[in-house]
Amino acid sequence: MNALRTVLDEGPWTGFRKRIGLFAILAVILDGFDIQLVGVAIPALMHDWAVPRSAFVPVIALSLIAMSTGTAIAGLLGDRLGRRSTLIGSMLLFGVATFGTIFAHSVTMFLVWRVIASLGLGGAMPNAVALLSEFTPRRRRSFVVTLGMISTPLGGVMAGMVAATLLQPFGWRSLFVIGGILPVLLGTVLLFQLPESPDFLRSKPSRIDHLRKLADKLGAVLTPADLQVASHATRKGYAALFTREFRKDTAMLWLCFLGVLTAAFCMFNWVPTLLGRFGYDPAVGGTGLAAFNFGGILGAICGAVFIDRYGSRSLTVPFAVLGVGAALATGVILAAGLPAIAIIAGLAVTGVFVAGLQPMLFAIAAHLYPDHTRATGVGAALAVGRLGAIASSAIGAVLIGIGSLAYFAFIAALMAVVLGALIGLRRHVPSRSKA
Repeated sequence: MNALRTVLDEGPWTGFRKRIGLFAILAVILDGFDIQLVGVAIPALMHDWAVPRSAFVPVIALSLIAMSTGTAIAGLLGDRLGRRSTLIGSMLLFGVATFGTIFAHSVTMFLVWRVIASLGLGGAMPNAVALLSEFTPRRRRSFVVTLGMISTPLGGVMAGMVAATLLQPFGWRSLFVIGGILPVLLGTVLLFQLPESPDFLRSKPSRIDHLRKLADKLGAVLTPADLQVASHATRKGYAALFTREFRKDTAMLWLCFLGVLTAAFCMFNWVPTLLGRFGYDPAVGGTGLAAFNFGGILGAICGAVFIDRYGSRSLTVPFAVLGVGAALATGVILAAGLPAIAIIAGLAVTGVFVAGLQPMLFAIAAHLYPDHTRATGVGAALAVGRLGAIASSAIGAVLIGIGSLAYFAFIAALMAVVLGALIGLRRHVPSRSKA
């Protein structure tokens, strides 16, 4: 192992490295903030433009498709053109396009701006995860990546708080002003404060001086091996994910992301409607959805705290098993017509083991792939998962028509698939004692 890699993996977690991690997490928070803006703005848009909610179905669907496309492309670009450059470019793109939304005066123009913004929104996550992983010492890496991924729902909470404050006095455009300015400001700061990936710098002969300066800040004394330009032969884009070494784990990881995100978005999109169909008050639907989200945050925190100590296999496999059981139990509770408190409790527990599992998958992805293909690997897995999020809009509607037992049986079946993939995955994050 060369000296720079030794410092990155085993060296002290200095203030400089923590600051880089903070920048990456702030990028994820603003990503989550802008993703949630449409949801909180739709009621006001319906009122202003006198259109039904169904008019925004194409906006949501095409935005998700654009986000998935942006994720897949930006992961590849991060490994080819640099994680720093791609992250900043993604933030500036979704910031400017979000601000541009204030000039929309029809659903069609709103759709155009949101599709452009969604391309950038999709691109931020894989590169933020790659930088967060590369600059965090190995002993804390899975903890930081898992905890950092909780920043997406935190951004959603921030969007709700901003909407509650600004929506009524200033209108929906005020949300997109804030949602546009903040990422542009942060992206501008990152232009001057965020370093490039050391592994990427090693691949570019013209960037060796930048690598020397970065090594000085990291406290590493460069060796001839550090200065040797990384071979481009190892950089095969998506083909690198399907070499003999990685193809099985790539397939298993994609199944995990697909299953978890499909299940989570079925819940995000349809829980209030499902509860309303069974005669529960709309307030119960909102509370149930909040309980599912809160459970997800609680599960993710649990994963962040224990994943380095016990390894990802010891945590994720039980989470998937309990996710199957919690989903089935919640379906039975709803079908039995038990009091609202029982439904809310069931949704909260389901959230712990379904939504709470997702951030741990990012830690597995960051561990699974080497530095030179990490952004591509994370981006590809997330893009596949977001296909499930797109499909959930149609799947949920069909399942609600069948009934609550079918709905939650489907969630349980997805978690059973995830369980099988987790068992089949070979390269889990090792426990601290085995690292």
